[in-house]
Amino acid sequence: MDNRIYGVVIGMVKSLEDPDSLGRIQLTFPWMSDDNESPWARVAVQMAGEGRGMWYMPELEDEVLVAFEHGDPQHPYVIGFLWNGKDKPPTTNTRRRLIHSLNGHEIEIYDPDPKDGDKGFIRIKDAHGNKIELSNATLTIEGVGNLQINAPNVTINKRLVAPIPGKPI
Repeated sequence: MDNRIYGVVIGMVKSLEDPDSLGRIQLTFPWMSDDNESPWARVAVQMAGEGRGMWYMPELEDEVLVAFEHGDPQHPYVIGFLWNGKDKPPTTNTRRRLIHSLNGHEIEIYDPDPKDGDKGFIRIKDAHGNKIELSNATLTIEGVGNLQINAPNVTINKRLVAPIPGKPI
C-alpha cells in the first residue's frame, strides 16, 4: 500500500521544543487525531546555512503549510505559515512591509504610491512606544523614558557634545 502524501497539507504547530536544537517543529494534522504527532519537521527559511539565515518561528497552534520529501509522511517540511479566519495579518495595506512580533515590536518599511510625492519611511518601534523613524529627509527618535548614548565621543553637526573626562564641554 502506498502511504505517500502528495501535494501540500495544513498542519498545526504542536511543539517548538526541538530536542536536538535544529530549528524544527512538531505538528499535528487537522484530519488526524490530536495524539498523532508528526516527526520533527524542518522549516524552510530564507538564507539558511551555517550560523546564518532568517529566524522566524511560528507560535504554538499556528497553522502551517507542510510538504513531504518524496511524499513520505515521515519526512515533513514546513514551507510556510498561514493566516486564516482566526489568525489575521497585522496589516492588509499592500504598501507596508512589516515584521510584527507577538509582543508588538515592529520593523516597518512603507512605500506609498510614487505619484504621491512621498517616499515613505522606515520605522522601528518597540512595544513600549519607543520609535526610530527615517522619513522625508528626517531622522526622528522618540523615547518614552531615557535616551541613552554610550560612546567615548559624541558629535552632533561636527560639534563634540560628549564630555571628555577632565575637560568641560
